[in-house]
Amino acid sequence: MKITRQAYADMYGPTTGDRVRLGDTELWVQVEKDHTHYGDEVKFGGG
Repeated sequence: MKITRQAYADMYGPTTGDRVRLGDTELWVQVEKDHTHYGDEVKFGGG
């Protein structure tokens, strides 16, 4: 199964190559390395 980068980020959060804005600032960081093993992503309903 293939999903878009946006769909992946919406479900599991940012991954390698993604840029994330830090809070209410103009500072951005880029994810250089994702230590998650594909298939081990955590997703659950906690509500």
